Parts: sequence; structure tokens; C-alpha cells
Amino acid sequence: MIEFETLNVEQGVRYTNDNLDLYKTILVSFYEDYKDAFIKLTQLSNNDLESCHILAHSLKGTTAIIGSEQLPPLFYAIETAAKENSTELATCIEAVKEPFSAMINELKAKGFSE
Repeated sequence: MIEFETLNVEQGVRYTNDNLDLYKTILVSFYEDYKDAFIKLTQLSNNDLESCHILAHSLKGTTAIIGSEQLPPLFYAIETAAKENSTELATCIEAVKEPFSAMINELKAKGFSE
């Protein structure tokens, strides 16, 4: 079994019907699709709240599926703030920066980047 500090691998593998190879493939796809998501969220928060909301919603679900326990509620806060055009949006995005970067960096360090 793979070990991560930022992901609960057992939880993530359950979403793949206990298929570890599929889980690994999903981690590579996640890294490739979302490695720049923090930058995109920041940019979208300044000029496209609907797209910011959609990206945060996607990240909320996807990070839950791959086994993150910390990130889904943070992305939910971004999703809600973007939907409501809240003045807290920038604060919510900043709150996700460190844990999201830690997960992305760990995926890269463990070879889940192409």
C-alpha cells in the first residue's frame, strides 16, 4: 500500500472498488488536471465567480474521492463564498493554499506526475 501524509489511501482506494492500480492512475490524472488549480482559483476569484465556484465544487468532490480529509471542507468554503460573492472569498482561497500545495508536492515527490 502507498503511504501519504496528505491522503487517506484506504479511503481513496475504496472509491475504486479496492483497485490500487486504478487509484494510482487517478492520482496521476488528478495531479495533471489540478496541479495549477490554486493559481486558477485565485485568478477566477478576481473576474469569473461562476467558474471559480465550479472549479471549487469539482475540487471538493475530487479531493474527497482521492482520500483527502482536510481539503473538501476548505473547497466547500470557497465554493460557497464564490456562489455568494462573499468578501471572504480571498481568505477562503488563501486557507487552501498550504494544504493543497502540500498534497500536490507529495504527489509529485512520490512519482504521481507525468
